[in-house]
Amino acid sequence: MTAVYQLVWKHELTAEDEGSYERPLAAQKEKCLKFIREKGLDESQAVFYTSRKDLFRDVERDRIARLVIHDIGRLAATKGDLEGALFELKVRKVEIMCVEGEVPDK
Repeated sequence: MTAVYQLVWKHELTAEDEGSYERPLAAQKEKCLKFIREKGLDESQAVFYTSRKDLFRDVERDRIARLVIHDIGRLAATKGDLEGALFELKVRKVEIMCVEGEVPDK
């Protein structure tokens, strides 16, 4: 299946969001769905995650063939955590696709 991981950092919220993540998550979801369609993938097979723990639980269970993410920086808060996450995805042979930016060669 195709996993779509969504994350909005608190500092990205605007005054109009009034502390809610709903609007920025919806915008990110739409960008990811558009990207999936442009790549010729079946968007009906996409499963959305806002919890990294849940995402990696399914990675460990080999349920995920590819991961679509807005940009790679949303996968982890620190460089060390990002390297660990990329390593785990590589070991599990999960294809990583970024809507914006590139995937590091790790």
